Amino acid sequence: MDFLVGASISFSLCAEQSSEEELDKSSSSSAKIKNIVENYVSSHALDGGVILVAKSGRVIFEGSYGLADRLIDKPIKNNNSFQIASLSKPITATLVLRLEEQGKLKLDSTLADYFPEFNNASGKKITLHHLLSHTSGLPNHFVIDGWFNPDFHRKTSELEFTNLIAKQSPLFEPGEDYHYSNLGYFLLGKIIEKSTAASYLRSIKKNIYEPLNMTESGVALGFQSYPNNVKGYQWKAGGGYQEQIAKNMSLFGAGAGIYASGKDLHRFDLALYGDDFLTEKSKKRLFSPHHPYSWRIGRVPITQDHEVNVHTYDGKFGGYSAMMTRFIDDKHSVIILSNTGISYFLKQQLTLDIADVLYGQDAPNRQNDTTLSLIKGVVSGNFNNALNGLKTEKNNFDFNEQSLSSLAFELLWANIASDSLKLFDFIINEFPNSSQAKLNLQRACEHRLAKNVENRVNICS
Repeated sequence: MDFLVGASISFSLCAEQSSEEELDKSSSSSAKIKNIVENYVSSHALDGGVILVAKSGRVIFEGSYGLADRLIDKPIKNNNSFQIASLSKPITATLVLRLEEQGKLKLDSTLADYFPEFNNASGKKITLHHLLSHTSGLPNHFVIDGWFNPDFHRKTSELEFTNLIAKQSPLFEPGEDYHYSNLGYFLLGKIIEKSTAASYLRSIKKNIYEPLNMTESGVALGFQSYPNNVKGYQWKAGGGYQEQIAKNMSLFGAGAGIYASGKDLHRFDLALYGDDFLTEKSKKRLFSPHHPYSWRIGRVPITQDHEVNVHTYDGKFGGYSAMMTRFIDDKHSVIILSNTGISYFLKQQLTLDIADVLYGQDAPNRQNDTTLSLIKGVVSGNFNNALNGLKTEKNNFDFNEQSLSSLAFELLWANIASDSLKLFDFIINEFPNSSQAKLNLQRACEHRLAKNVENRVNICS
């Protein structure tokens, strides 16, 4: 009896010491992550948003930055919900798989089975599997005539939009190639409604939000705002930000209409590990290495000798930018939500910097990061000075072609085309042997937003 008591006390002390050690490690990791994030915040690369980091399934860092509404100086809070754009797609895919498990639909059903508009050769071949895996051959929404006209979003109904999609010519035979398509996921939302005799919003509430206690998530409809509203912003010429024009979210639907908080996305992340929420068979489809359902599946090198398995996806539009990365070997996760348009490249870079801390490595020093320095110039209205400073102090900076090109495209899409072309010209001079740099400049010069740039002819020739 005494022996058992002693053993019990001994075990308790060890457990307590172990717990304290874990807390110390978490505290240290949290402080390091905070320093990493501050580099992106101070440079305005993350000028508004929420970062959530979990280690072994437990949240060790959560920080909110910037303003939800710049007109009234309303700060962002950790529980704020953000539009997550195309990060909606993995959630929609999960909903489809749950409905398939319930016998509500079949993945080998075709568009012709649901829509009279698709009672044609391609509609009889394109299955739900093709839509989920972006192998349907349907183009992206940018090809729809009038898409960039605000009147199109105000006047086009969902039924009219379905008719327009049905008139698009497939890019290839279903299953023969991959082409990212928002249109495919819009149709999936309509299929969910037809299969359940309920709205997409009601179906996702019943099958995902409510079971996972995702109380800060929903679906944006039409032009309406959503609870806990965080407005979307993008850079403007001359410095600062401009609020983005509201879009008809019903035309994005199941492909980009979801809003969620960092905490809710973490709940969704954890649910994908067990078998209670989604069967092993469904998860193999969702995370297929060959045809994943809107996840990117791969391995990330942490050190020269250590790679980890990763599931990741992101979304971006109208100033909103989101990324969720799951380091599935260890149940680590990094969730980034922004309302000031952080680029895919920087979301990925920030995620990997944080991953270094999660795996006990030293994160890179970003104090002299060229892209972060230039972003500071964009927001302050001193881009030309920042760019000229890089030219005169080249020895103090490491130039990353991919990072700089990403920034140049972000400037173009923010309709600051003049600065975009200047940066592309700078990249060409720094990387004269890069065929990709030349191709990127050509793409920028041909873009609709660059047509009226004053110095376009000199740079583009």
